Amino acid sequence: MISQLSSMWPKQLGPVYERLGGGHVDPEDLPVPGDGELEKQQPSQPITSLHSTRIRQLREIAFAAISIVSLWIVLLTAWRATLHPVPRSIKYETHTLTCGNTTTEAKSRGCAFDLLSHNWVPPPCLDPLTESEYREYVSSPERKMGPYPYYLDVEGKEKISDEHTFALLANGPTLRDQHVFTTREEHLAHCGFLLRRTHRAAEGKVRLNDENAQFWHAEHCIGELGNPNRKPMDALNEGFYVGFSPCTVQVPV
Repeated sequence: MISQLSSMWPKQLGPVYERLGGGHVDPEDLPVPGDGELEKQQPSQPITSLHSTRIRQLREIAFAAISIVSLWIVLLTAWRATLHPVPRSIKYETHTLTCGNTTTEAKSRGCAFDLLSHNWVPPPCLDPLTESEYREYVSSPERKMGPYPYYLDVEGKEKISDEHTFALLANGPTLRDQHVFTTREEHLAHCGFLLRRTHRAAEGKVRLNDENAQFWHAEHCIGELGNPNRKPMDALNEGFYVGFSPCTVQVPV
């Protein structure tokens, strides 16, 4: 029986555990890993962490650059505003200046008599240049009926003595008292010098009074100059009224 069991058991079994030499091992005898082995054992920094760090650095650099550029723009704008201030938009109001109804009232308001337009006019609508040119023309002895061809009657018996008397006709109580007779030659000169003044007004050098600024007046003068020989030059066949003309201006507010 025993022999039968012996024949059934494996003839040779390897040891399950290796036997240690001795019952105790000194810690000093255990192998100590070198520095290289420790480094190998340390876990490497993840790639995603390095990528995040680089992105953060780039963001910081970009933010610093944008801040510097923005500061430069602000300083440049302030510098230019100091040396070259941007003009603010100006609003204007329309005002009409008048000279009243008498020469005394006109003088008190600073108005002056404008020989070319035959009116008392506020200062902003005066043009001494064209007035002096016209005065030089009408005061010349070469005029068809002599210098200053202004008369109170169509027969030419009552000549206006001087420019001062001429200006005072604006005080006349009626239009008849304010009326002046003159020549065709003077009428054409009046239109010619007024067109010159109109051109100066278009250049912004002067301002026309309200009467001369009307389109009908320019149209009238163009028609007269276009047909100069419609009447004789040396006869009292033209006329006008001496009066007061307003002056419309734009005043900044």
